[in-house]
Amino acid sequence: MFKQLSVYLKNRPGELAKFCSFLLDNEIEIRAITVAENDEYGLILLLVDKPDKCIELLEKEEYIYSVTKVLAVKVMSDKGHTQGLQEISRILGNNNVNIEFLYSTLVKDESLIIIRVNDNKKAKQVLKEEGFLLEEREKF
Repeated sequence: MFKQLSVYLKNRPGELAKFCSFLLDNEIEIRAITVAENDEYGLILLLVDKPDKCIELLEKEEYIYSVTKVLAVKVMSDKGHTQGLQEISRILGNNNVNIEFLYSTLVKDESLIIIRVNDNKKAKQVLKEEGFLLEEREKF
């Protein structure tokens, strides 16, 4: 499991660039990211290579953030992204595990689907039983 950081930024031009500069200045690399927005805020969901350091810095700089545990499921190289996602969602659905949100990323030529589910333990168990590999390294 990974620590996903959810960071709230004001929804205005330049805020994402400022946040990326903050990460770069502190030698923190983004490994996966997605952005959602409403009228007032942008919500950045991200995985970074140094989550504990990033959390410490977010607190120091008084960013509004939260931490969520997510899974990173490897998509088999012989399967396309759509087929991999179909199989993952079918397996979880058949085992009464709900996907609350997801996004994908490519890290070192490895396609990963990042998922937040309602039961991490069960999701890990059933996906492993079905032959899926989960990225376990905290730093990737």
